[in-house]
Amino acid sequence: MRRISNLAFNQEFPEASGLSGIPADNQVRIARDTGNLYDRDAVGIWLGGHPKTPIGWLYRKDGNRDAVLQKLDAGGEITGHIEQRSRRKGEKPRKVVVFWL
Repeated sequence: MRRISNLAFNQEFPEASGLSGIPADNQVRIARDTGNLYDRDAVGIWLGGHPKTPIGWLYRKDGNRDAVLQKLDAGGEITGHIEQRSRRKGEKPRKVVVFWL
């Protein structure tokens, strides 16, 4: 089933990766972020080619987070991509993660 979640962007990612933007044809891997000191159940989003620093995380209150954690804990792998979307015309685009469960 196709899912869409808002991305909590990691402000340290551009400096750590050397990227100034997100490539249009990006691929991401979704996994537990065991190095996150603030959230033991953090779900990290890693951009392909940049495995050391997550580009961001799913928000704690994200409606998809429990299902993602269940699949990851069962040994499943989750991949997807990042898009920029606007809810309304003229609104600043927000980053979302599109993936399949």
